[in-house]
Order: sequence, then structure tokens, then C-alpha cells
Amino acid sequence: MALHHNTTKVTEFILLGFTSQRNLQLLLFSFFLPIYFLSVAGNLGLAILIRADRALHTPMYYFLSHLALMDLCSCCTVAPKMLLGLLKGYDSIPIPACALQMFSFAAASDAECCLLAAMAYDRYVAICRPLHYGTAMPQRLCCLLVAASYVVGMASGVIHSSMAFRLPFCRANTLDHFFCDIPPVLVLACADTHINQFLLFVVCGTIQSITLMAIISSYGIILWTVGRTGSFRGMSTCGSHLTVVGVLYGTLIFMYLRPDGTYAPQTDKMTSVFYTVVIPTLNPAIYSLRNSEVKQAVKKRFSSGRHQV
Repeated sequence: MALHHNTTKVTEFILLGFTSQRNLQLLLFSFFLPIYFLSVAGNLGLAILIRADRALHTPMYYFLSHLALMDLCSCCTVAPKMLLGLLKGYDSIPIPACALQMFSFAAASDAECCLLAAMAYDRYVAICRPLHYGTAMPQRLCCLLVAASYVVGMASGVIHSSMAFRLPFCRANTLDHFFCDIPPVLVLACADTHINQFLLFVVCGTIQSITLMAIISSYGIILWTVGRTGSFRGMSTCGSHLTVVGVLYGTLIFMYLRPDGTYAPQTDKMTSVFYTVVIPTLNPAIYSLRNSEVKQAVKKRFSSGRHQV
């Protein structure tokens, strides 16, 4: 920290992480390190597999490949810094790096919400309007939906990070978290944060409520159609999608759409682990293990690799 005119200007944050007990830090490091590697390998492998296998060049897998990239971004934005802190026993992050981490994570999370809504619409068209699927989901529309997801996510990230780091930080520099999430950073500001809290509620609330309503509406129509026709084809993919949606939205709503002043650092850290590390690791497994086409593509790749050897 540097002194300017009898006030202290914060130039970096000290990240408290999960605990100050060294043995517990090393235990958490040994627990999270393989999870991080699984997340990177799973999401990167899924994205490459979908790109490489022509049988998976459909709108559903196009969206899924971008979901894997967003999960990869979320995990790589947070986990390496968290692991480094657990290994060293302490950690700090400069203000510019903190702002970049906040932007990257907020952008990836909100983009993922938009993409999940696009995936729900894709499932609605595939199950409820199968004869019109090709015309209803052309490649141009798929590209447009993915691009819109990225734009909305980046806009959200810019709003939250730029507004947060316009505030002065001149008191404590100890961040009671393992990464630069929006609520704990705002706690350290030595200025009124009501506008930031309002923007957090409005921007995140709008994105999450609109996308969640789109998902619920799509699956409501799907369930009604399935119940009326008795055709359960494609419902396994829907089940995977709903599992991802339920876990992600449950943690995001709990974290960002609560009244100001209700944050509990230890509870929030445990919640944050879900949407920063656990969910990005689970998504490839959920979609792969419950999807026969992905499993078939993996078997084909392994069998072709053995034949070449």
C-alpha cells in the first residue's frame, strides 16, 4: 500500500482464502488440484471432440462446445490463483489483476446463463418441432445466439468490474475470500456502494430471471408435449441440461440476488466453490455419461487410436 496526502491507497488485496491452518490448506490443495485438472481435461477434451467429430456437428453440440469453453474460462480464472494461495499458505493480488479476474468470471458466468437458455430453446425445437428442426435452427441462428451470449456476458463483466474499481479502496486491504468476487470486494470500498449493489441486483437479476424463464418455458412445453405424445426420445439430454441448470442457478441466485448485508464469508466461500470449480468439472461428466452420441464418439476416437498404434 502507498501513502498519499495522509491517506492510504490500496494497491493490492490480501486474499484470506479458506483457512489459516497450514495442514488444512495443504489438505484442500491436494483435494482441489485433481478436480482442477479434471475440469481442464474434461472441458477442453469435450470441446476438441465436438470440433473433431463430424457426427457431433449439430446445433446441440455446437452449443455444448461453447459451454465447455465458458466452463474452462471460469475455472482457469479462479482455480490457479486459489491453488497457489493454498500451496504458499498466503496470497495477494494487485488491483488491476483483481479487476481482470472479476471481469473474466462475471463475463463467463452470465454468458453461460444465456447459452443455457439457447440450449433449452434448441431442445424445445428438436423435441416439439422435429420436422422443422433444420429450418428453425440454421447455423446462422446458432452462431448469433452464441455471439449474443458472449456479448451479454462481456457487457455484464465490464459493468460490474468498472463500477467496482471506480470506488476508492483506502481502508483495509484484506479480502475475506479466495478470489475477487463482486460482493466481498464491495465490502472493502470506503465509499457508498448502493449504486453497485443496485446494478448487481438489476443486471444479474435481469440476466438470470430472463434466461431462467426461457429455460422453464422451454422445458414446460417439452414436458407437456412428451406427456401428450408419449415420446421420450431426447429426454436424457434434457435431464442432463436441467441438472446443470438447477445447480448453477441455485448457487448464483443464492450468491448474487440476496439483500445487501446478508453475506456470510464462510458460507459464501463454500457456495463459490460450487460455481467456480465443482460445476465446471461436473458439466462434461454430466453431458458425456448421459449422452450416447458423445460416448460413441469417444469410443471411436480410442479405437482408431489403438488401430494406428
